[in-house]
Amino acid sequence: MVSAPGIGSGLDINGLVQQLVAAERQPVANRINLAEARTNSELSALGKLKSAISSFQSALEALKDIDNFQKRTVSQDNDELIAVTADSSAVKGSYDIEVVLLASAHKLASLPYPDTITPIGTGTLTITVDGAAMAVNIVDGANTLEDIRDAINDSPDNPGVQATLITSDDGSRLVVSASETGASSQITISSSGGDGMLAGFEYDPLSGTNPMTEKEVAANSVALIDGYAVTTSGNNIDGAIEGLSISLLAAEIGTKTNVTIGFDDSAANAALSTFVNAYNGLAKTIDEVTAYDAESGVAGALLGDSIVRDLKDSLRRELNSVVAIDGSPFSMLLDIGITSDLNGKLEIDSAKSAEAIRQDFDAVGQLFADETNGIAVRLDAFIAGLLEDSGTIGQREERLGSRLESLTEQRERLDDRMLRVEERYFKQFQALDTLLAQFQSTSSFLTSQLANLPTPRANTNS
Repeated sequence: MVSAPGIGSGLDINGLVQQLVAAERQPVANRINLAEARTNSELSALGKLKSAISSFQSALEALKDIDNFQKRTVSQDNDELIAVTADSSAVKGSYDIEVVLLASAHKLASLPYPDTITPIGTGTLTITVDGAAMAVNIVDGANTLEDIRDAINDSPDNPGVQATLITSDDGSRLVVSASETGASSQITISSSGGDGMLAGFEYDPLSGTNPMTEKEVAANSVALIDGYAVTTSGNNIDGAIEGLSISLLAAEIGTKTNVTIGFDDSAANAALSTFVNAYNGLAKTIDEVTAYDAESGVAGALLGDSIVRDLKDSLRRELNSVVAIDGSPFSMLLDIGITSDLNGKLEIDSAKSAEAIRQDFDAVGQLFADETNGIAVRLDAFIAGLLEDSGTIGQREERLGSRLESLTEQRERLDDRMLRVEERYFKQFQALDTLLAQFQSTSSFLTSQLANLPTPRANTNS
């Protein structure tokens, strides 16, 4: 940029050029700035709307799970003997449960040995649990209690036993325990071959005498539910009462624990409130991005936008649609007390929703979470398509991003053109300055010459 002021003429060339360039730049720059502001405003509004739609979709994820509507309450008068949980398939009812016997795992202990590192004997130990057997070979140089324990635990054919060592005042013992509780996990140990010294680890439940001592019997649990015996290999009972899982904690013959199952109305009401609040949050955002202030004349960035218009129409259609579910007394949100006000927001008639929950607790959840026709399921599918990169919002964001890139390129081209205009103006004004300087020089010369001309004499004749 040339910055010398007018030397010959005294003109403020810099100032003149800057004013001319600014005047030429301003209309185009204003158009670019306005377009950029509008584009950014629309992008921001779309981002705000997209965030609100995503929040609504997150709420729908929970509403698609019928268990969030159909939770059960469990009350019991003794929590030391049993623990009970209920899923959505459990029905209302009351049960008396008595724990007669807890399941236990078979446990055997050997006679005491002086220590854990003295060699004992050689041969093969065959350990059988519930028909599955493993053969453990014990050889010279690896036949201490520690070696036998490790050989049992490390065998790839282990049928479900764990070997440990216990050292007490009278010596060290090998303890073999079943990994699972129940009568079917009874352990049998036999020995063969070698020097015969492994016979001290034998156990046969049918034998009257055994070297190994039974420390814990292999037993199933036994519980009475309303007087009916339920036997299982573990201490958890599933399936005896539909929808209930019963953990047996302690046995106490003759003591009954009363368990009552009910419907969790508060969970269903909370699920309905979650839906209404999530929808109203989205509706509020839609109002904000499409608002119009008549006093100031300021309009929301998405006022009249086709995306918002289609979104509102689709949401209204889904909320007012009929849900066909066989056997359900409810087919619309109106049936369970959810309606729209004059501003398009949802509201709950608490008395009507409570009556619907009392009338058919499970059907209220199905209205939202039915896998085919549930309102939350259908809304989630619609919103998922809307939020995809190839959806209407994603496509609009891509177009707006391209528009911003184009405006940036236009501004860069404008800057380049203004530089050339500035250079042209400087050249023109410098030429003018030179010409004016020449005129001034000529003027000065002529003035000087005229000043040197002889002065005419005055006439003295009278």
